Amino acid sequence: MLLTRSLFALLALGDIVRAAIEPGEILLGEMNCVACHEAAPAVKERLASRQSPRLGASGVRVTPQWLRAFLENPQAESPGTLMPDMLHGLAPAEKAATAEALTHYLVSLQPAAGSAESGVNGAAIRAGGELFHSVGCVMCHAPVELPRAKSGDAVAEEELKKLAETAVPMGDLAKKYSVGELSAFLRDPLRTRPSGRMPSLKLSEGEARAIAAYLLRAQVPAGAMEKLSGLTYEYYEKNLPELPEFDLLTADAAGTCETFTLKVAKRKNDFALRFRGVLTAPTAGDYRFYTSSDDGTRLYIDEKIVVENNGIHPDQERSAPVKLTKGDHTITVLYFDGGGQTAMTIGWKTPGGKQEPIPSNLLSHEGQPMRPLGEMAFAVDAAKAGQGANLYVGMQCAHCHGDLPASGPIDVLTPAAKPLAQLRARQPSGCLATKPSANAAQFEINDRQRTLLLAQLGAQELLAEPLDAAGQIKRTMTALNCYACHQRDRRGGADGLRREYFSTVGEIDLGDEGRIPPHLNGVGAKLQTEWIKTVLWKAGAVRPYMATRMPQFGEANVRLLPALFEQADAAHEEPPPAIDPATAKFGRKLVGVGGYTCIACHVFAGHPSLGVPALDLTTVPARLKIDWFRRYLIDPQALRPGTRMPGFFPNGVAANREVVGGDAEKQIGAIWAYLAKAKEVNLPAGLVQNQQEIVAENEAVIYRNFIEGAGPRAIGVGYPEKVNLAFDANEMRIALLWQGSFIDAAKHRTGRGNGFQKPLGENVITGPPGAPFALLESEGAPWPASVGKEAGYQFKGYRLDEKQRPAFRYAFHDLEIEDYPVAVANEADSGLRRTFTIQAPSAVAHLYFRAAVAGKIEQKDEVFSVGKMTLKFPGAKPVVRTVANRDELLVPISFEGKTAVFLEELSW
Repeated sequence: MLLTRSLFALLALGDIVRAAIEPGEILLGEMNCVACHEAAPAVKERLASRQSPRLGASGVRVTPQWLRAFLENPQAESPGTLMPDMLHGLAPAEKAATAEALTHYLVSLQPAAGSAESGVNGAAIRAGGELFHSVGCVMCHAPVELPRAKSGDAVAEEELKKLAETAVPMGDLAKKYSVGELSAFLRDPLRTRPSGRMPSLKLSEGEARAIAAYLLRAQVPAGAMEKLSGLTYEYYEKNLPELPEFDLLTADAAGTCETFTLKVAKRKNDFALRFRGVLTAPTAGDYRFYTSSDDGTRLYIDEKIVVENNGIHPDQERSAPVKLTKGDHTITVLYFDGGGQTAMTIGWKTPGGKQEPIPSNLLSHEGQPMRPLGEMAFAVDAAKAGQGANLYVGMQCAHCHGDLPASGPIDVLTPAAKPLAQLRARQPSGCLATKPSANAAQFEINDRQRTLLLAQLGAQELLAEPLDAAGQIKRTMTALNCYACHQRDRRGGADGLRREYFSTVGEIDLGDEGRIPPHLNGVGAKLQTEWIKTVLWKAGAVRPYMATRMPQFGEANVRLLPALFEQADAAHEEPPPAIDPATAKFGRKLVGVGGYTCIACHVFAGHPSLGVPALDLTTVPARLKIDWFRRYLIDPQALRPGTRMPGFFPNGVAANREVVGGDAEKQIGAIWAYLAKAKEVNLPAGLVQNQQEIVAENEAVIYRNFIEGAGPRAIGVGYPEKVNLAFDANEMRIALLWQGSFIDAAKHRTGRGNGFQKPLGENVITGPPGAPFALLESEGAPWPASVGKEAGYQFKGYRLDEKQRPAFRYAFHDLEIEDYPVAVANEADSGLRRTFTIQAPSAVAHLYFRAAVAGKIEQKDEVFSVGKMTLKFPGAKPVVRTVANRDELLVPISFEGKTAVFLEELSW
């Protein structure tokens, strides 16, 4: 029974001889033989033995009745356990007394019980069942229910029964745990089981409790599903800056209430509440839930966050949609107050209905508690606990479980085991015997496992040699059962009926790529080492659409893997191509609509894609190595067989012949450069989709309204070349320039249209403040502070050319000025060219145009750099001066008779 699923798979592949690491070695490590049989440091390092669960104050709280029975017969209570029977040599009466004493001792050290258990919740049990079969639990443990795709399939029913033979058994959990204790264990299994064989699946409080309720459903009393009206609540008196993890707190009060209300609080401020119950949806359809609160709230439906309204803030409303089936759903609402005012309203909008508080007649809870099976009154007997402490020491339990407090004389001392080096492949004796001696541990192993262990003991010289990188990877992936989900070097991966349990979150059409974990072939040549660390022990993830979660095994158990993958897969790498950061503009064009339209499938910087939600492109440089990225774009199928990723560079030839001359290598480099700077540059063209977006297609469009940054008399202009501006008609200046999408008119077309609207695009540049022109006595004279009418300006409207592009007209004293901006299309990003025409009664001296104000303005030849912008003034001779620690770019205006004409060219 000791044969775990990962080891079973290794043996089934017939790799006993060919594997760099032998199955017998895996058994030595998993059985932790060197805990008793002393071995050389090199052997211990190679075996990397499994650590046993922690006991005492650091352990999980289990019931006394289960603990006593487990000590008397480990395999009966937990089939397949790696815990040997240490009491098998005792007479029945002595065995029972020893187990009793050890139980009193270990229970005396257990952590205090958590908060009171909640009542039976049928909706939570159903939600827990769905989670158990989707987040990854059934990749190691036996599934209980068939996947939806196989429902009613008689052949699958038989296969389901067979899966238990290669699964990790869970034993009689309903006798072992309460819902609260199992929930706490599921939240953080590494705290009590540091070996990582039971990893964390990053469960929330509600998810862990729902799975615990499902696994312990045998505790539900007959008839307990009868629902009671109202909700249960727990009340906590705490000074909090945000919503806490309630499962880590002890409630100050608990009870039931008719609906979500703050009236159950015992004081005015600094408290928290958790409401739980069942919501009965009257019909299937699209609902919207609301929370309005001062301070923070969070609302869960079926253990998933629906509305997040956390933090300290005045009363504010947040809402979100969710699709519900008709019938019962779990509902949880968390609330905290951090001082000041208090307020909380929980509401919804039903399909076709109006927004209103959730009716109390649709809220309920199931009142009978779930209690461990066989529960009995238990009080620690100090004398028995003392005896148990001495037994714990004398039986050398600390070899596996660590030292625990002990006192008094040691009555029994188990003889020290032989060093590992003295154990040889011969007729089995000791713990490997079919009938071990009274002082030896009795493991439940079969003849094949015994043969493997003896063979390994007969070749111990190999254990002193360090494993190569490939061998260490196989050993770790086998011990942690990584092969249950991931395939590497023709070993492991999703197979058989278990494959059907991999699913997506929601109705997402990404095929197997959206539900099956990626293979790990050559992963060291694919992923950045830091990203592998992030995934393995920092909860990094980029596939939110995948229901099965990447487990967290604990840094101590996987910390060598990133470097090992790098070392083992180095042969797959090629020298990285040279990348020119200046090509990022071309990459933006290729990623967006009009290029290769990568955003049709991929999310970009959190913005939804135009189609399916494939992983976020902006994570690529942090995750992937550039040479793998290059090879993947050229031939996706070679690196990921079956991928939906199309090939844009068949045989290394670019499908797009327009950008950078159709050079495939330059295009790939440009895409990489763009993704590497994604947080600093514009979004790809065509990404922002809005039903009220004003789009310039064949000619310019004008939007006159309140534009943030351009004042209440703003005139927005969008050009088909995807360059936009906002002219401030109060101050006669271009106040804003930006690229990409023009403007979203939704704000001004809804209700009374109050407020200022921001530009919809990216790379927004603010124009120089103040008056655009001034008459200065000298080049060093200060720029006037007055603007608009006060400075002698008068707006005179604008004229439109044949493409509806405006030329802005205004007067400055007796000067008539026309500012005619037009977009200029470039291969990567479009720019802007402004033509200024000034008419005067006579020639004017000392007239200047202020083109820019910045902390630093740099000049190279005739080009001026101001932040992200570059400016040129053909035929003019601008000057840069410093005033009050800021640079100003001034353009002297030269007249020919009564007319002056000059150009300003702007580009990003």
